Amino acid sequence: MFRAGLVALVGKPNVGKSTLMNHIVGQKVSIVSNKPQTTRRRVIGIATTPEYQIAFVDTPGVHTPRTQLDKSMVDATRSGLHAVDVIVVVVDGAHHPGEQDREVAQVLSVSAEDDVPRLLC
Repeated sequence: MFRAGLVALVGKPNVGKSTLMNHIVGQKVSIVSNKPQTTRRRVIGIATTPEYQIAFVDTPGVHTPRTQLDKSMVDATRSGLHAVDVIVVVVDGAHHPGEQDREVAQVLSVSAEDDVPRLLC
């Protein structure tokens, strides 16, 4: 049986969301750099096999908006959480959770539907 799904990648800036998506999809779909907020709007990458097709939504990093551009990037993340089958929360395991991680949790609690599974990666 062939299956398909939509997965949102969410986290703070520069945590590896774009790198993870590029790796899973098997090609460079999202720009990767050391500079925070490189991803400014949602980017979709698709992984396809004979058994499944998964569309990954790489979202901008969640952060406190200081400008109109920042606000639009956080809004893009929020809108990327609607109608997804799974949310993958990408975190930096080398650091203890901080204020930005709390912001990610806040966006998830307000924007995502309660019945959508969340995976911590």
